[in-house]
Amino acid sequence: MEDNLVKQGIIPRAGLSPQELKEVRELWEACNSHDHIDIKLNWSTLSDRPPGVVNDFLFYRDDRIVGFLAIYSFLSTEVEISGMVHPDVRNQGIFGQLVQVALEACRGRGVPKAIFINERGSASGKAFLAELGAGCSFSEYVMELQEDAAGAPQTGEQPITLRSASVQDTELLVELNTSGFNMPEDDAREYVNQTITGDKERTWVAELGLGEQKEPIAKIGAMIGEDSSGFIYGFCVLPAYRGKGYGRQILSQTIVELKQRHQAGKVKLEVAVENEKALGLYESCGFRTKNANDYYVLMLDKNE
Repeated sequence: MEDNLVKQGIIPRAGLSPQELKEVRELWEACNSHDHIDIKLNWSTLSDRPPGVVNDFLFYRDDRIVGFLAIYSFLSTEVEISGMVHPDVRNQGIFGQLVQVALEACRGRGVPKAIFINERGSASGKAFLAELGAGCSFSEYVMELQEDAAGAPQTGEQPITLRSASVQDTELLVELNTSGFNMPEDDAREYVNQTITGDKERTWVAELGLGEQKEPIAKIGAMIGEDSSGFIYGFCVLPAYRGKGYGRQILSQTIVELKQRHQAGKVKLEVAVENEKALGLYESCGFRTKNANDYYVLMLDKNE
């Protein structure tokens, strides 16, 4: 019956249809073109939502999607939120309505923290979040691999190999998340349990040495998008092996893996603005800064 009615206002979705994904992408492209920005939407996640959980909110005007908001839940203690409104219908309270509906859904799940992703070039997004009462917590550069930069893997005195992570690597991955990203152990364990068996997310363990002498020293994650683009994330080397050139070897091999084995086109990653060592590493491997995202935190009070 719904398809025979003209859609108006907010429609929650527990997973988007192919047609809805197409319309959301068209909206995303229109917003990016108008504002000269690159709004962060995790297309791989959007196309593979868990059944029965409402994470996406569409705003219709006369059967046309003019607003969209997505919730990304990687931990039970927080969610990330991103969204947009078509330039033709801004300043009409559409995004505010989407945000309030999404925040109520988060409060209903008992989530204490919402993190809004705002592309740095979006002045309207920044103003909205300031009025909402969200504070900027951290920022990340979005970096993209230059087309002529994907060469052969770097070689060192000891060989490094990549293998797919398995549940047997859980403790290693938890250790790497806590040491590399200052994550509380409970959050690190929850994150590992959620991501280690994903169909579209790949976690590799980097091992140093040969044969039975191999020793795991790092992890690196990658996601292949619907447009065959690659996204690298969660890269961390154990403290004892940092500063020895292994990071460059691991990153170079990961690029080759994505380009040759998974036919990835563009390859992107994010790095914290203040992480100068990582920034230098990525630049030395051929990545260049494309834009930046600012992350705004809003603590949720269920009694509001």
